[in-house]
Amino acid sequence: MFKKVLVALDFSGPAMELFGSVSDLKKLGLEELLLVHTVRVELRVQDGISPLQLKFLEKIKEKKEELEKEGFHVEIEVPVGAPVEEIKRLAEQREMDLILIGSVGESSRVRELFLGSTVADLIRISPVPVLVEKYVSVGDKARRIPIFREKLATVLLPTDFSNSAEHAYDHILNIADKLQKVILLHVIDKGDTEEKVKEAETEAEARLKEWENKFAQKGIETRSLVIKGPPAQQIIFTAEAEGATLIAMSRRGRGRLSGLLIGSTADQVIRRGSRPVLLFGKKD
Repeated sequence: MFKKVLVALDFSGPAMELFGSVSDLKKLGLEELLLVHTVRVELRVQDGISPLQLKFLEKIKEKKEELEKEGFHVEIEVPVGAPVEEIKRLAEQREMDLILIGSVGESSRVRELFLGSTVADLIRISPVPVLVEKYVSVGDKARRIPIFREKLATVLLPTDFSNSAEHAYDHILNIADKLQKVILLHVIDKGDTEEKVKEAETEAEARLKEWENKFAQKGIETRSLVIKGPPAQQIIFTAEAEGATLIAMSRRGRGRLSGLLIGSTADQVIRRGSRPVLLFGKKD
């Protein structure tokens, strides 16, 4: 599924934790890695790269050698410019299958791996799916929350039944044999009347049952949930309550403009949630 992965590394300690994702991605077909560290124009020194950045790049080269010994094809790119634009350019140019980046929730004491709105901006314009890894605080360091715990993952798949949401569903169905459990979730945000809400619940339950049956045919344990409330809040709560190790969802849903909107459901889940999030664009 994800043979070629671009790993976006910023100039920070937690960035190195992203290499821990390789074992997870290997289960999804990983063969090639493109390690990208963008030197921001405003931080570039007169002679090119600062001694501190050179030291950071040496660590990346060491990781490259380790990964090559494991049989992966690995390359390093150090472009100068705006991180979002450079990552997008390289993802398109190299025809990558996935972009891997890191982030932490608002409540965490660990600073965001990408400062400001870089994560949101990248997801909004990314030409390929994006996996946003999450971190927890362990002392003064950040430790990656692994997608796969022990054996196989428990994936939370929220849906509003939009074209984009079905795209996410198709991808997860294709890797069902790698999963232990799938939780299908539809959140009813609001309704004009109780009758309308009930109709929406009944319709959602029927559609989720169809999806549930397809996973069941592959021998995957599946559970369907239809709940009411603010979508992002309910997705985050359900992920925690059900022990999900990954949230897979579309970056936009019904009625949304192209891309990821600041304040949208996907944006809030990334910013406030503690689980890794795999985001897909619209269906071609």
